[in-house]
Amino acid sequence: MTKTYQALVDDRIYLGGASDVKDMITEEQCEVIVDLRGEAEECAYPGSDAQWIKIGLGDDADEPQDVLFRQAIDTVVDAYRRGRKVGFHCGGGKGRTGAVAVGTLIALGKASTIEEAEAMAKEIRPVISIRPPQREALEKLFDK
Repeated sequence: MTKTYQALVDDRIYLGGASDVKDMITEEQCEVIVDLRGEAEECAYPGSDAQWIKIGLGDDADEPQDVLFRQAIDTVVDAYRRGRKVGFHCGGGKGRTGAVAVGTLIALGKASTIEEAEAMAKEIRPVISIRPPQREALEKLFDK
């Protein structure tokens, strides 16, 4: 079986699409799943013991995008720092997931700029495609 998700950080932080959640939990033993789909009603792999945290990112979100991206990035980083395996995903694992991957790499000190982090993230997951509103949110958070 070919993996359609990747490890962002050393077998501890995984990223992919909704269809990858079952394998993130069963194959990688992810204990925390951060779901970036605003449209989600439940975990993409219901019935597991993994903690499901929904942070709905999307163009129609009630809160500003940068606030939601900060919440998603902080949730992933916090789980990682507490020694837990964490997976995060949106629908296809390209835009919202890509933007959170970029922010996570910067927050962990693995990259210092959005451009550097995006290049690293795309090397790990080539399908990443960050849209302009997502880039604007990242710039509000990290271009100081």
